Amino acid sequence: MQKRKSANSTRIETEKTDANDVTKQYVDLQAQIHNLRTEEAQYLAIMKSAAKVPDMLDVSEKLSEVRGEIEQQQAEFLTLSKQVETVAITVSLRSEPIAPVAELHWRPLYQIKLAWHDALDGLSDYANTMLGVILYIPVVMLWVVTFVLGAAAVWKLLRWGARAFFAFPKPVEAVSKT
Repeated sequence: MQKRKSANSTRIETEKTDANDVTKQYVDLQAQIHNLRTEEAQYLAIMKSAAKVPDMLDVSEKLSEVRGEIEQQQAEFLTLSKQVETVAITVSLRSEPIAPVAELHWRPLYQIKLAWHDALDGLSDYANTMLGVILYIPVVMLWVVTFVLGAAAVWKLLRWGARAFFAFPKPVEAVSKT
């Protein structure tokens, strides 16, 4: 039984959650039905190619067994599907009687408990945030290095392009022969 208190003097007396994860069973039944249908198709193909009556009877018997299994699996699948569709949540709320203390609705021990809970929540949030920041620093550093290297490469390409395409030939100085 869990007890919680909100700011407006309503207390949750009981909270019950009941859940069964039937995902694996649901998927397994789907796979089994698929496999049985494939087996049924194979028996039908064998039945078409069977030439002798005893062979046809054997295949017919196997086909009947497979169809029975398909029907059984389908029934279980439908039951499971209905079980998946129904979900129930029950919450019971009750107003808490407040015993006035000198016509004040002050409960110091309860307020201390709430403050302690809020402080622990705050510390928890702080620790989670700091852990996230610390663990995210390498990612930020990788992005910064990537941008710096990319900017350096673009700068070098621009400088090379400017020199290659916009460089004017330097005037040749007259060489004096003396």
